[in-house]
Amino acid sequence: MYNWLNEALADSASIVTANRRLARMLGKEYGAQQISSGLSAWRNPEINAWQDWLIALLATAQDQKSLPTRITAQQSQWLWERCLRKELAESDSSLASLVRMSRDTWQRLADWQIPITEVARSALSADQRMYAVAAGRYLGILEREHWVDDAGLAGLVLELIAQRRVTLHRKVTFAGFDRRRPILDAISNSLRDAGSTVCIPPARKSAATISMQQFGNTDAELRAAGAWARTIRDKNSDARIAIISGSLEQDAERVSSLIREGFTPGWQYGHRSLFAALNVSYGRKILEYPAIAIAMLVLRWIVRDLSALEVGLLLRSPVMATSDLAGRSRLELQLRKLPDRAWSPAMISAALRRHDDNADGSNWLAAVATLTQRRKDMPIQVSPADWAVYIDETLRSLGWPGAGALDSAEFQLINRWRELLNDFARLDLVSPRMNLASALSRLEILAGDTVFQPESTDAAVQLMGPLEASGAEFDAVWISGLTAANWPPAGTASVLISRRLQQQHGMPDAIPKDTLQYAESVLQHLMTSAQQAVCSYAITVDNVEQTRSELLLPYATTLDTPAADPGWHATRLIAAEQMTGIADKVPAVEVDEVFHGGAGTVQRQRAEPFSAFVLDRMGARSIFPQAVGIPALVRGDIIHAALHRLFVDLPDSSTIQAWHDEEVSSRINAALDSAFARHERNTDAVLQQLFAIERRRVARLLRQIIEIDAGRGEFEITSVEGQMELAVGNIRLPLRFDRVDEFSDGHIAILDYKSGAKKKLLRAGEEANEIQLFVYACATEAPVAALALVNIDSREIAFDGAGRGYTDEAEWPELLQRIKDEIAVICDDLAAGDVRLNIEQGVQDARRLNLLSRFTELRRDY
Repeated sequence: MYNWLNEALADSASIVTANRRLARMLGKEYGAQQISSGLSAWRNPEINAWQDWLIALLATAQDQKSLPTRITAQQSQWLWERCLRKELAESDSSLASLVRMSRDTWQRLADWQIPITEVARSALSADQRMYAVAAGRYLGILEREHWVDDAGLAGLVLELIAQRRVTLHRKVTFAGFDRRRPILDAISNSLRDAGSTVCIPPARKSAATISMQQFGNTDAELRAAGAWARTIRDKNSDARIAIISGSLEQDAERVSSLIREGFTPGWQYGHRSLFAALNVSYGRKILEYPAIAIAMLVLRWIVRDLSALEVGLLLRSPVMATSDLAGRSRLELQLRKLPDRAWSPAMISAALRRHDDNADGSNWLAAVATLTQRRKDMPIQVSPADWAVYIDETLRSLGWPGAGALDSAEFQLINRWRELLNDFARLDLVSPRMNLASALSRLEILAGDTVFQPESTDAAVQLMGPLEASGAEFDAVWISGLTAANWPPAGTASVLISRRLQQQHGMPDAIPKDTLQYAESVLQHLMTSAQQAVCSYAITVDNVEQTRSELLLPYATTLDTPAADPGWHATRLIAAEQMTGIADKVPAVEVDEVFHGGAGTVQRQRAEPFSAFVLDRMGARSIFPQAVGIPALVRGDIIHAALHRLFVDLPDSSTIQAWHDEEVSSRINAALDSAFARHERNTDAVLQQLFAIERRRVARLLRQIIEIDAGRGEFEITSVEGQMELAVGNIRLPLRFDRVDEFSDGHIAILDYKSGAKKKLLRAGEEANEIQLFVYACATEAPVAALALVNIDSREIAFDGAGRGYTDEAEWPELLQRIKDEIAVICDDLAAGDVRLNIEQGVQDARRLNLLSRFTELRRDY
């Protein structure tokens, strides 16, 4: 394999590759060959990708001061935007894609050595004329400023070689260039004229074995490719295997996932080495990596407020502040209960400060406080270089990218981010001063255009596109997706220059024949890249029938038995042996055991013991969706707080009856001010309007309650929002009641406010429906004459109770004692570790704990 490599590098010769991936592969192979020959040390080989080779040659040029200043791709992009914006309307949303197309066309013109004057003369359409004008303006800037961009490097090097101003190697080998470009041919000829030997690697013969395989769909095809690679790897652990897919650029994640299904089954829930065993050549945009996305989000927080969902992302991310998340998870649960709004860092600090009971929560809020200060210290307008420093200092002050050690891929990602910051800083050359919002927008554009893929040296299988495999050699190669619709691939002729001009200069895809010939050349090189080759295609793609490409005819005319499709690994688990049940009884309640619920614990134990165990003994909490508007929990909290303030001075019925209209209004306003105060702080305009509407609604409800209490007979309010404890054996449940009224005979009535759906205290047949109030009755030593739910909704306030004033008072003692006895039995079951599952409950009720209870499966088998 690569038998030509040692000779190509002999006597300090050099190799120039079509892409950096091939350069890395050749460098690794050269080292392996030196070790196998018995060497322990050797000179670092001169192997460079095309663009890196051009830059290295420029570095050897004589009279460096006379050379034009090289601008980066990011600086070039900025200039193209400036030039194109002059030709477009201000609001044109296509600028980003047009810049990309313009730069690609500019590179192609440089590679085919076509002057812009010729482009302008041949322009036919409005788009072509627009491009010619913008390109002429761009070229004028480069010439005026004495700059050169990446597209112009090859032309500059060509001039320097002809002038004998650069240091050349005795021999140069060009590897992996499937499509010959005029600029490459010109440089090759100039190198020969300067005395260098120019070579290309020797052509390889076609694979010894070529198999053509057909599959029902692309899923089966790609899974089978992965299984095929696994079979080869099991036979030879050193085998170099490649799987070629033309769909990586469009759907790299799906393609790689399917291949992993066959190559490393169970990779989703196995060790991360199973994921890393497949190296994917096509990376993701750097902005799509979580660490970078979080960095950009937190930077955006300096210039604009964030939604609760965005703040939740920062709370869950381990790359900001510490990597511990327990306390921060509780902060997010609290945030989800609050009405969504545009949150500034200062607002979040104020809203969550009371809930930071863990070190990691406190550390996160300290980082948010740092952001608040960075907002205050933010410069108005500075250069890109100054903003790069500001951005880097801000992220470091927040503990980004996290406290833990970085693995190789993470380390490479952070380094690439810092390189991107350096590229942004270099915009000083072409860009004026800007504010932070503009700087972040520019940085986000750069990050969105930057594709990153960490280098991997240990991957067992390479997954790459057809062009990336150019020049590479393997032991076995699988070429997928060879349908007539995909091969030859669609041409990519530029729409910004005339087709006639492209045909005259033989530019790529100018005519269908060129597209066909290039596809044939690429396929031929793939067929000769390994001794064993498999060509495959699916007969159905997206429910559309397919046929094999005619380009396969020279290599194989008959179909072989396709490799086995292993299917989805998860389906194999269905056939696994039945799991063995383990006798793991829930322990009884211990002395001083802390419960995470109050009277609701008894209600849950009564309805479904399993939920009481999970929620009240284990302390699990449901994750609610982010509240929008004013959520029900906040509405209920406001009503409870307002009623507490309204009756905090414990008036009796005669006092309430004596309140005149002005005093009623004054008391209601005071109650509203007290209840709404903390919720109305730091609200945006929309939420302020919602709270104003809610304030009017609650005011009406308070007035109705006063009217009802004034007509209830004689009583005295003796306590509001008080606390008590239910003690039964080892069980200690903290209770919090809303209100207690005392009658003239010393008996009491316990009231509980319900601000949600209307509820009934008793079911038909004198059975408790809501047992919470009866738990309060068990916890108090005072004689209880009545229990009542105060149902409060937007339309009415209704009391639903039992005992004095509600049901037959003569039967009340017996009813109360019967339900107290029931509560005692419930508490005994709870104390004993009862975790039965209520199989009769509805699916909706069981849903939130379904992952723990397996309710759905158990009910199906019941």
